Amino acid sequence: MKFGRKEPLFNSSIDESTGVDSVHLANHYDEPRDIVRSSAGNDLNAFMGPGCIYEGKLTFEGRVRIDGKFTGEIFSTDTLEVGPGAEIEAEIDVSSVIIAGRVTGNINARGRCDLRAPGVIVGNICSPIVTMEEGVRFDGAMQMQNALDEVVQARTQRAPGALGTLTTGEHDDDDCGVATGRIEAPATRDPSDLLDPENI
Repeated sequence: MKFGRKEPLFNSSIDESTGVDSVHLANHYDEPRDIVRSSAGNDLNAFMGPGCIYEGKLTFEGRVRIDGKFTGEIFSTDTLEVGPGAEIEAEIDVSSVIIAGRVTGNINARGRCDLRAPGVIVGNICSPIVTMEEGVRFDGAMQMQNALDEVVQARTQRAPGALGTLTTGEHDDDDCGVATGRIEAPATRDPSDLLDPENI
């Protein structure tokens, strides 16, 4: 049996319209290649494996998994997965994120933020849905403002006056700044009425 490449490791071509040299990884095997899958079993658009180090700004579509070291900024309209061996120091703004590695920096997940053991997160999290497994270490502030706004609105619509008036300080929903404020309950209602299912 003879071992060896049937073709070069990389194929290079120049795009006539842009003049850019594109490098493509050649397929060297007769059998089908294994597809890299995410922890959720979905196909990944990109994978940065252990031993890879990247510094800069990462913008992507689709699902991306990082198991290496990354420093900078990450932006996506889709899902970022941070594997158990990953070390990330970045500002993260994505649709959803799954973290099982180490992340230092603020996280804005517009859809969902799943924190899985043995994850370590040092920074603030802003997401309407956050799940955290036992064994995760988290040092920072968590804001679930969108979810709080929906609960207050739903309860106020069902039982007018039950919660009173919500007064908040100035904040911008896009930057996930922490809103300051207070809830003023009507003086005529007993606070325990708020917990009674008939008043909700």
